[in-house]
Amino acid sequence: MNDLPYELLSAILQEAAELNIQQGPRYTYGLSQAPEPLQTAPMQHVVRGQLSPDTLRWTAVENVRQVCRQWHDWAAEYALENLYISRWRGSERWMQSRTLAMIRTNPSSVAVYRDPHHSLKQMLQLFEANPALALCVRRLWFDGYYGAETTAMIFRILRLCNNIDYVTLPWTALRYGNVDDWSRLLGRNEQHRSISSLELLAVDLKQSQIYHAANQVDKKPLNSPRVNFSGLKRLKIFGHSNFMPLTDDDLFAIAQSAANLQEIHITGTASVTTDGIEALADSSNETLEIIEHSPLTANGFEHPDPTPLRSRKDHLCRKILRCPRLRNLSLSLPTLCEDLFSNDFVKWSGEMQIRTSTVCGRHPLSLKTSPKVQIQFWRILDAARSLTASREREGVQLDIEIFVDGWIFEPRRFLVHGNLDVPIATSQGAWPSEESPSSKGPYGQTGLYGKDEGPYVSVSEVMFRDGLEKQYVRL
Repeated sequence: MNDLPYELLSAILQEAAELNIQQGPRYTYGLSQAPEPLQTAPMQHVVRGQLSPDTLRWTAVENVRQVCRQWHDWAAEYALENLYISRWRGSERWMQSRTLAMIRTNPSSVAVYRDPHHSLKQMLQLFEANPALALCVRRLWFDGYYGAETTAMIFRILRLCNNIDYVTLPWTALRYGNVDDWSRLLGRNEQHRSISSLELLAVDLKQSQIYHAANQVDKKPLNSPRVNFSGLKRLKIFGHSNFMPLTDDDLFAIAQSAANLQEIHITGTASVTTDGIEALADSSNETLEIIEHSPLTANGFEHPDPTPLRSRKDHLCRKILRCPRLRNLSLSLPTLCEDLFSNDFVKWSGEMQIRTSTVCGRHPLSLKTSPKVQIQFWRILDAARSLTASREREGVQLDIEIFVDGWIFEPRRFLVHGNLDVPIATSQGAWPSEESPSSKGPYGQTGLYGKDEGPYVSVSEVMFRDGLEKQYVRL
């Protein structure tokens, strides 16, 4: 088999590994919590959890690694290509029963304590002892390690993984990592190779972690010109934190060198506004293909970011038009105007979801109260339809959705989606005269997000305008 072309040999070994995964165990098993003294609650044999994909891959090629050197190298690349290193969460117990019969008749267990950072330390030891294994890693995801001590270990691991492309880090890595750590990760290393995708995940921390003396440090690596993001193609920031959150200032610093971004995903955070998105879009306007900005606000994801733009001279609608390669857009804009859909020469495709509160140059309340502003909004829908038709004539599918308060406007289909329970009650069932089921919710097509409302329904745009005139509905 070793005389076969490497591509064919690799395909055969991969097929064998996939079959081993399908036929092997995918879950770990354990016992429910042991009864407390003077209690008679029975202990149960339960499924503890699903094995992680990297564990399944490592186990699936255990026999392949032992055949010969060539197969060992292939198996290492297959098993270590994507790694997920997670902090130990606790709540684990070890069985003391030796057989399944004893588990059924007299189950017993003891509580287990492990070092929460055990997986991180073991991975560091493995890669330091076997540098060749570290070269097999293409993607690394670190989950649950937010302190300065663990961040130092994370960067020691990354220093050994010279072929890595995708990295998911805790947001604190931008505080605890120094200039050398970040400059090496972004291309100033022996291979002059930068990661192409960076994800920063933020969570709220416990007070004990926030006030821990070792965590009260910010090395400010973004202030150095050596930290250069020009090799980065994808940037994702997800989540919000109560401790040293990422802000627009961080995005301004990244934007100074991030001139080749193709994707920007910033969701679920209240500390980053449209100002930071604007800076990144300006820096990478020639290469940008995807923008996703869904800020976390008090009213939910369907509402736009209320933060005003720094400059009113050139609003964000025109800045988006300077991104000729844009194909997917999910953005919260404080205001929206016809300019965004007036250029028939854009190459947009895919899905565009825009959350807004009013028309450019108008107060948010004016869209609810002023017929003149509402007429401007209908013109925006017409402009969106015109752009969609123009792209369809070129053989390109473009779907545009505009979110205003609790309503989702779908111009191409002349539909408005929303919860009509209140309007139906207000009109005593007289409006609407016709409605259709809708699969959409306050956050696009993913259903309801943290809401107790019933399913959305859709009505025609003409029907919606009629309900607006009769004051059954409000924008």
